[in-house]
Amino acid sequence: MAKKRILVIVNKWWECDPIMHVLLNEGARPGSALGWPDLRGHPRRRPAPKERPGRARPPVCRAVFSLSKIRVEVWCISDLLEHLPDESRYQSSAERKIERLPKIFARRTADFVVAVGTAAFPGDISENGSVVVGTRVFMHDAHPDGANDDSKWTGGPFDEILASSLERPAFEEITSIDRCACDSFLVPPLNPVTKGTLLAGYGYIALGTANVTNVKEYAQADRATLDACLVKCDLADARSLETTHGLIRVQSEAPFVFISGIVNRMGHFNDEVGPRSYAQNTTAAHNAGVVLAQMIPRINGLGCQGSPER
Repeated sequence: MAKKRILVIVNKWWECDPIMHVLLNEGARPGSALGWPDLRGHPRRRPAPKERPGRARPPVCRAVFSLSKIRVEVWCISDLLEHLPDESRYQSSAERKIERLPKIFARRTADFVVAVGTAAFPGDISENGSVVVGTRVFMHDAHPDGANDDSKWTGGPFDEILASSLERPAFEEITSIDRCACDSFLVPPLNPVTKGTLLAGYGYIALGTANVTNVKEYAQADRATLDACLVKCDLADARSLETTHGLIRVQSEAPFVFISGIVNRMGHFNDEVGPRSYAQNTTAAHNAGVVLAQMIPRINGLGCQGSPER
C-alpha cells in the first residue's frame, strides 16, 4: 500500500531554516519516532543564485521523512519564488504565492496538509514564544479595490470561516503532545510570555490578511481582518493572524491544520518584531518546529483516516 502524502508547507525561508534545524537536531526532535530524512533542497542558499529573467527552478522540497504509513514532504514557499527579486513586494505577495503553490499539490493528491509560519496573536496579553495549532482559517482582502499593484489576488473565499475535514478526535490525538516538549522552546527577546506553551484548539482560527506587502500596513490591515472575523466568530477562537495559512488551505480539501509560532501582539509588529526581527522570528519559528516534530509521528499513527486508529 502506498504511503500517505503529507505536505508540510512553510511560508518564508527564514521560518523554514529554524524549523529544519529542529527536525534535524537530536536535542529537539523525537529522533527514533521521526527518523532521518532524505534531504533534497536543504540547506538552501540565500539569496538564490541569479537566473535568467522569467525562469524559475523546478520546485523542490527541503526534505522527505519516510515513516511507516506516511511520506512527509517539507516545502518552503520562498523557495518557489526565487525567480523573483528578494523584496517584500514580491516575496510577500498573495498573488505571487498563489501562482506557485499549485505546483506542490499537482504532483500527487495530498492526504494531509500542515501550514507552518510565524504570526501575530489577536490579543493584548503577550503570547510571544507560544505556539498556536488549529484547523480553521479566515481570509480578508486588505485591498478589495485592487489598490496594491504588487498583489491583486481575488480568489478567496474572503470573509468566510473555512473548516477542515480533519475530525476532532484526530486533532486531539495529534496535538496530545507531552508538555515537556515545550521545555525545548526558545524565549524570544521582545516581550516574551512568561512560559511559552502549546495553545491547541480544534476550533481555533488562523486569520489571514491578504494582499498586504508593506509592513507599514500591518496594524491597520490586521485590525480590519480581525473586525471582519469577529462578525462570524468569538475572539476566543481567533488565535493567529498572518498572511499565508489560508492560501495553503484553499489548495486542497485534505485534512488541514495550521501551526503558528507567535512573534507579536496584533498591532505591535514595529516594537515587538522590528527592533530584533532575526531573533524574534527565529525563536518563534523554532518553537513551531518543536511542535511540528512532535506531531509528525502522531499523524503517522493516525494513518490519515480522519480519526485515531484503535
